[in-house]
Amino acid sequence: MHFQQINKPIIFTCVLLCITSISCKKLVEISAPTDTITTGEIFSTEPQAEAAMAGVYNHMIHGADPQFTESPGVTTFSAGLAGIAGGLSSGELYNYRGSEQQDFYALSTNKLSIYNNAPATNIWNSAYTIIYNANSVIEGIAASNSPLLRDSVRKELTGEAKLVRAFCYFYLTNFFGDVPLALTVDFNKTAGIPKTPQPTVYRQIIQDLKDAEAVLAKDYSVAKGKRVRPNKWAAAAMLAKTYLFTGDYQNAALKATEVISQADLYQLEQDLNAVFLTGSREAIWQLKQTEQSPVLKNSTPEGMTMLPAVAYTSTASFCLSDALINAFEQGDLRYVHWVDSTLNILNGVSAGKTYYPAKYKTGGNNAMAGAPAMEYHMVMRLAEMYLVRAEAKINGAPGGKEGAIDDLNAIRNRAGLGMLAGSLSDQAVKAAVAKERQIELFAEGGNRWFDLKRTGAAHAVLTTIPLKLPWEGDYQLLYPIPVREIQTNSSLIQNDRY
Repeated sequence: MHFQQINKPIIFTCVLLCITSISCKKLVEISAPTDTITTGEIFSTEPQAEAAMAGVYNHMIHGADPQFTESPGVTTFSAGLAGIAGGLSSGELYNYRGSEQQDFYALSTNKLSIYNNAPATNIWNSAYTIIYNANSVIEGIAASNSPLLRDSVRKELTGEAKLVRAFCYFYLTNFFGDVPLALTVDFNKTAGIPKTPQPTVYRQIIQDLKDAEAVLAKDYSVAKGKRVRPNKWAAAAMLAKTYLFTGDYQNAALKATEVISQADLYQLEQDLNAVFLTGSREAIWQLKQTEQSPVLKNSTPEGMTMLPAVAYTSTASFCLSDALINAFEQGDLRYVHWVDSTLNILNGVSAGKTYYPAKYKTGGNNAMAGAPAMEYHMVMRLAEMYLVRAEAKINGAPGGKEGAIDDLNAIRNRAGLGMLAGSLSDQAVKAAVAKERQIELFAEGGNRWFDLKRTGAAHAVLTTIPLKLPWEGDYQLLYPIPVREIQTNSSLIQNDRY
């Protein structure tokens, strides 16, 4: 696994300045903990401990490239790559340049191999680097005996780090299946670590989220009102999603309800153009990008990656498939506000209209370095909690079919669509849940890819997409583990048929 080799001088120049320009090293190459970020003196004061945690978030949104030579949206799972990779694999997106971008084309066609899996490798590397950083914070705080580090701050930062670790493992296990479960930076305990079965990974995710939920603040005071530091309800929301994915519908509905009930904090934004803004009341957890990057400027990674450099005329790198476009109902305001098109004009000639995600409005055509950011990267939002609860209810949680329809109608009403009838069959409601998740959460966090797999619909859906034919086998529902990991860890077994 790629974790970071971190020395004391680097920590003070990079962590305290919140710049994670630290070279990634193999797990077996990591120095003993006395020479890492866990050194007690790094956590001797609250500003130092806060800076270490800020460095974790910095890496989540900006990746490992301190020079910003390309958008973290295509290099870092938590900054948009999960949405792109999952979108391509599930068929809701395709890459405009086709086979010219071989690695992304392999995702579009579901023809991954160990030779063309750069996006999968980037997901793996970025997730494990962030896990290492989170483990460093957890262990560093535990090792610090400083009287200048209050107990309340210790609990807050440890809770945040555990939530981040759980978040990373959630994505790793949904992309790769069984994955190594590293809960320490001590290489003596993690060297040569084999894969951990997915049920055990999920149990650790749930435990980390419960630990975080118990100690995190109920409001956003830690980040002075901004929703860029996860709180108790972010942990509850992530728990709701995890319970849903593991088939624990009672607890999924319970946790989703706890979040939805916080009406003083969360509301569905009735203006769809407000959902992804910095002040969105729908946001449960966002990541804040720098406004000084020469690449991002003041845009989110998704905005810079998804939007054409020249509005309506130049190429969009990742386009929406006909299948997704045709899935929108007539009059759906999500199509009106979250989908846009370009004519792909080159030398004055249009190559034809294509459609692209436009949930984020600031990108290459209008971003300005140094200007205030209007949008932050959305990690979790309230609409998903309604969809989690609806699916849980139709699968046996309290509220049943009637409650599920009510939750779906809350989303549909915001989208300007007619209400679903109470006379629908259970099967029809389950289909409606899948449809609303497809439309509401398109191009967000790989949700469509994960949904197809966890509900058993992947084979039936993917084998009808011409770009993915001939279908080579359901083994492609898991990504290949990076070759270098297999080469350096004899205990790590490649996923089947790669």
